[in-house]
Amino acid sequence: MSHTPRPRPSAPAVDLRLGGLRLTIQRLPYPLLTFLTALAGSAGGVMWSGR
Repeated sequence: MSHTPRPRPSAPAVDLRLGGLRLTIQRLPYPLLTFLTALAGSAGGVMWSGR
């Protein structure tokens, strides 16, 4: 019987603990982060140019 070692579990990208609430994200959703960054940049540009 051959014994192959198991891969070690990777550390989570985000591990947030607030009281009894625990939020763990294993992999960052890069498309979502890109969309949110573009949205925030556009909103910031509109607010800045509207002054």
